[in-house]
Amino acid sequence: MAVQKGGIQHFSVQEAHNINLGQGGSVFLDTDGTTFTPATGVVIAISMLTDVRFDVLTPEDGTKMFGIGVSGWESKGDTLGDTDTFPEGITIFGRWTSVSVMTSNQLCICYMGS
Repeated sequence: MAVQKGGIQHFSVQEAHNINLGQGGSVFLDTDGTTFTPATGVVIAISMLTDVRFDVLTPEDGTKMFGIGVSGWESKGDTLGDTDTFPEGITIFGRWTSVSVMTSNQLCICYMGS
């Protein structure tokens, strides 16, 4: 599916459902100190290509999703810290507004959605 001019707001109903699967674009992160914040939409999935620790992982809504210093759903989970490691090969799903890896050579792909 090709990205249409005008952004993700101009897709058909069928295509709009696919946007929630990350077809709104992706970003490769591998450098410490580079915080990615989507211009539109949010990061909806993050795939770990190596073991990854995040120094920035900002949830769209801290009462529903986890992030650095935020426990997620109604504060019922443990708080995620910058020492917590996500292992290579997993993908996490949620809605984040900003993402940054802790150190260089930690690799992940962030997928955008609406």
